[in-house]
Amino acid sequence: MLDQEKFFNTYKVQEAFEDSGLSWDTLEKIYEDYTRRLPEMKKIADRLQDEISKVIDFHVHSIHNRCKDPEHLIEKIIRKVGVEKRQKYKNINERNYLRIVRDLMGIRILILSKEEWRTVHDFLLKVDEDSRYDMHMAEMPRAYIRYGDRDIFNYTIHKEYTDKGYRSQHYIFKYGNYYFEVQVRTIAEEVYAEFDHYVKYPYRENNHFLKRYTSVVAELLNSVDEIISTCFQFGEAGWLDIEKYFAQDSYSDLQRMSKEPHKREQEQIPRANDGVIDAQSYMNRMILRKG
Repeated sequence: MLDQEKFFNTYKVQEAFEDSGLSWDTLEKIYEDYTRRLPEMKKIADRLQDEISKVIDFHVHSIHNRCKDPEHLIEKIIRKVGVEKRQKYKNINERNYLRIVRDLMGIRILILSKEEWRTVHDFLLKVDEDSRYDMHMAEMPRAYIRYGDRDIFNYTIHKEYTDKGYRSQHYIFKYGNYYFEVQVRTIAEEVYAEFDHYVKYPYRENNHFLKRYTSVVAELLNSVDEIISTCFQFGEAGWLDIEKYFAQDSYSDLQRMSKEPHKREQEQIPRANDGVIDAQSYMNRMILRKG
């Protein structure tokens, strides 16, 4: 049984539930059915990860799998109906939720540079077309990107623009009687997704501090991705040219500096006759001082 009061206190969705028109009895039936199926689905997720890992013939950073937590499933249904007013979820029940919620099982493929996405994309399309695998794409792939991002996708995938910081590519597959989602993202995008999931999403959506600073985090991590992409695009000849260009750069060597005698002239601070520092004269000297 799902404790209603405890659930609302944890997930802050009582108002959304009341606006949704959903039956708590229906939600409990979904919860119980999914909890019963979860051990089997975890085995399937492990099998999917193993199959993909065996046939992937190029380098990726890592591949992981997960199954959605039962309480998070119920919270998501309430939010989709009560807050987002998604028609797809309106008549959800214990008999059809497996067809409606298609990310109960997930495979996450992490890459280092954004451009590696295309190799993974082409691989997933081949898996979809290969009759040897009992997995087929059930929806159009989507790329979630921010306004102003560099477009590396062109017309190869459907793009959904957002002013939020989340960036990722999503693929929905059907495997036997179940659906699962493949997410492809860079390590930097994964950092943001995890940060956003545990700190902001979805319980602090209206927190103004987080609205401001999660956006800052998103832009900083996107800059990391852009630097990594640029480095990968140099090639060997490019690296040689860059090494020559920056050869004259000098940097503070703290270890060397700590061994040198510290020479500093005693700064003469202007004082009035009574010994009090003449603040105006001092500030003028600081402003006009060169070096």
